[in-house]
Parts: sequence; structure tokens; C-alpha cells
Amino acid sequence: MNSSTPTTTYPALGTSLYYALKSAPVGQRSALTSWVQWWHEIAQIPFNVSDPGVAETKLRWWVQELQACSQGRPSHPLSKALVTNQGFDDEATSALWALCQVQVQGQIDLVHQTRWMDEASLQANQDATTGAAFEGATLVLGIRSPNARAAARLCGRAVRQSHQLARLGQDARAGWIHVPIDTLQAHDVKAHQLSKPQQDMPPGWPGLLAHLSTQAQTSLQKGREALLALTPAEQRALTPLRVMLHVHLMQVRELAASGNVLLHQRLVLTPLRKWWIAQRVRWGWLR
Repeated sequence: MNSSTPTTTYPALGTSLYYALKSAPVGQRSALTSWVQWWHEIAQIPFNVSDPGVAETKLRWWVQELQACSQGRPSHPLSKALVTNQGFDDEATSALWALCQVQVQGQIDLVHQTRWMDEASLQANQDATTGAAFEGATLVLGIRSPNARAAARLCGRAVRQSHQLARLGQDARAGWIHVPIDTLQAHDVKAHQLSKPQQDMPPGWPGLLAHLSTQAQTSLQKGREALLALTPAEQRALTPLRVMLHVHLMQVRELAASGNVLLHQRLVLTPLRKWWIAQRVRWGWLR
């Protein structure tokens, strides 16, 4: 594993999303890329805009933009790309715009919600952000069944948990503690011990890391099983989601063994390892 490096392009070469997009059917790759770029555009606002009021204003603008999109009047280049690349019927288009609204609201909540009281409230935000993004990706890939959409949302929640684990220290330093308060209390770890880690961590830290790692792995496995329960055609179409799951499964296994390093830097798999995982998924070696 290596520490991540900021980039200006998205998805950047060597990221898990880059390889996931490369795994999409050629005919849907452009539409899925537009969806991913829109998702990134709104998801980065809470993290890149330091003033909560300004961040919310930017996100509220997107609420208005999405209403305009639903009426066929997009103004932002990313919105126009979504409209151009969809090729949806009215029902699918309506469902996609609804998922966009869910994601924007999830990001608005994130602007103001830096602590979580319990697992239920955190999971609700995971579902509203990455969960809705994965469900939207399923629509973009031409899959509409309720089972597939539910499986995709499970996968999105699982990837969000893995992502938040990888960013645990980084997000804590920025003011977000993506660990429920009752979970911290159960392991006798204080929020400030995550945001300002010391050489000697509290005795409960290994147990907390094990809990978060196991939780993410379990969620990823449940998402994988839900995808495997779909029809063969749906599974093939959703190969990009399966690539993301397997990359994050491998990542979580390594995060579980990272100890205190996790709190000092964000750790990700090397591009070569992610490429190899994606290849094995495409070849059917990983299911």
C-alpha cells in the first residue's frame, strides 16, 4: 500500500474508479463516466469548502439545478452531459434525478453532521451518499430491477464504510469522526484521540480498528452475495460494481493490519494491484 496523492483529474489514472470504469461495457462507458464525474462534483464540496454556509449554498444550487434538469433545462456542463448520455425512458430518468436529489441532501447533512450518535444514523448517510451513487450507476448501466438496485445500494454502503475507514485519520483531522459515539464509548476511545493521535494509543484502539474492519468486510461480502444472486446478464452489466467491491475487500484486509499508521496517513492499494484485481474480475476469476 502507499499513501494517496491528490490529483486534479477525475477519475484519476490508477484509482479504483478508473479501473471500474474501464470494466464497463463500451456502450455505457461514456454515460457512466458522466455519472461518476457528477457524483464527484457534489461529493467533494463538504471536504473542499471550509465554510459550512458556503458549502450548503453550493449544494442548494444543485438542488435547483436538478429541478431544472427534471424539466429538461440543465445549465451545468455535468448536468448536460448526464442528459446527453442517458438515453433513458421517462421512468428511469425520473428515478435517476430522484437519486441525485438524495445524494445532494446527503452531502448537505454531511456539511453539518461531524459526529454520529449511533450506527443507524451513520448508515442512513452512507446509503444517501455512496449507496445512492451506486444505485444510480446501476440505472446508468441499464439495469432496472428492484433486486439489482437494492444490491447496488448495499454495495455503495459497504464501499463507503471501507472508504471512511481508509480516511479515518484524515477525516478526523478535518473535523469528521465517522465512528458512532456509542461505538467509541464501547471501546473507550475518545474522538480527540483519532483527530490528534499519539504514539501510545488507548488500549481500546486495536479493538475499535478490528470492529470497523470487520464491519466493512462483512458489508462488502453481503454486497457481493447480493450481486451474485442477480441474473447472469445483470452480473455482467454490473462488473464495475464488482470491481469496486473486490478492490475494497483487499484494501480493508490491509487496513485491518495497519495499526496506528491508519490515523496518520490515508492508505490505498497500489495501481498495479487494483489493475490486477479488476482484470481477474473481468476474466471471471473473482466473483
